[in-house]
Amino acid sequence: MNGILGNRVASRRYSPAPVGARISAVARAAFAKRGFTEAHVLAQWPEIAGAQLAEYSSPEKLIFPRTSGEETGRGRRGGATLVVRVDGPIAVEIRHLEPQIIERINTWYGHSAVARLKLVQGPLPAKRRPRLRRLRPLTAGERAALAQELEKIEEPALKEALRKLGERVVGARAAR
Repeated sequence: MNGILGNRVASRRYSPAPVGARISAVARAAFAKRGFTEAHVLAQWPEIAGAQLAEYSSPEKLIFPRTSGEETGRGRRGGATLVVRVDGPIAVEIRHLEPQIIERINTWYGHSAVARLKLVQGPLPAKRRPRLRRLRPLTAGERAALAQELEKIEEPALKEALRKLGERVVGARAAR
């Protein structure tokens, strides 16, 4: 066939889209249902609210006010309410710090995205705890070798700290 392509054979290869692109699309849809067009507040909540407040609180959803398209124009929507789930009496402190938290969120977004916080009391989702490696007990020979290495150290607090470190390092190794 000597048509438009000439003698060349058109080859088509199928390559699947990267998994990250698909995960991003699914995550974007899930965040959008909760009002988070961008997941910055969720991902950066400990930096925005502070580590102590983030320990007992978690942003749940962002509720934008109902407005007609003429009022907002082409600019970004502002004046949203951020629903924050809180656990225990920390709600009083968050209510007290509400202006500072809103200011930090709006600084993070770069515009007046959030106008107020709505606090909902309830249990927070369980957080993943880091798994600690189980240590095997040291043998008598290993303890003796460690004690011999630490003999030269005169400072008692430093000696004790190094002994604990040595036990963890040696105990983490597989038994031979």
